[in-house]
Amino acid sequence: MLVHPTRFWNVMARGYARRPVANPEAYQTKLETTAALLKPTDRVLEFGCGTGTTALIHAPRVAHIDAIDFSSEMIAIAQEKANAQDITNVNFEMAAFEDWPIPIAGQGYDVVLGLSILHLVTDLQATLRHVHKSLKPGGLFFSSTVCLGDTSGFERFVFPTLSAIGLLPKVARLTGAGLERTITEHGFEVEHSWRPPESAGVFIVARRSE
Repeated sequence: MLVHPTRFWNVMARGYARRPVANPEAYQTKLETTAALLKPTDRVLEFGCGTGTTALIHAPRVAHIDAIDFSSEMIAIAQEKANAQDITNVNFEMAAFEDWPIPIAGQGYDVVLGLSILHLVTDLQATLRHVHKSLKPGGLFFSSTVCLGDTSGFERFVFPTLSAIGLLPKVARLTGAGLERTITEHGFEVEHSWRPPESAGVFIVARRSE
């Protein structure tokens, strides 16, 4: 691969932070759906947190958030935002999700967020196993995922091709139905699934089975 994923996102981070949300109405809907299910006592883990925008929005509604990303530059920007907003209950750390420790029995997270990330992970099965082990029984997993397999436009072929020749990080060609099925197979019950109009992304709320 010509572009290492960590290096790619470190280079992209400042520009990414300045770019407006592509679909603000859809983003707001996802925020509101998530917020309605959060509790003041919740401990939350967000992996692939990027520049920390979503974690910082939800921070006032929960007890604590661990927000991680393997890009040091993304984490630096996230911490700058937290400092500017005087938010102290979010712990931003540079870490790959697979290296983040599984909580000991009885101390799992109440909520895990994996937003705009599942189509980028190298091993979806391992990632979902890690999510399951990180949650308490009955805990919630929120994901928002680009599903190129459901599109018919150029992006269905261009992004995987650019990934294959090393110009972009790997982008999996997932489908919404296949993703729901895979999440269910890893010990979750899908409680909510929503796709914004004319979007390749699917937003899923899944609960870890008891």
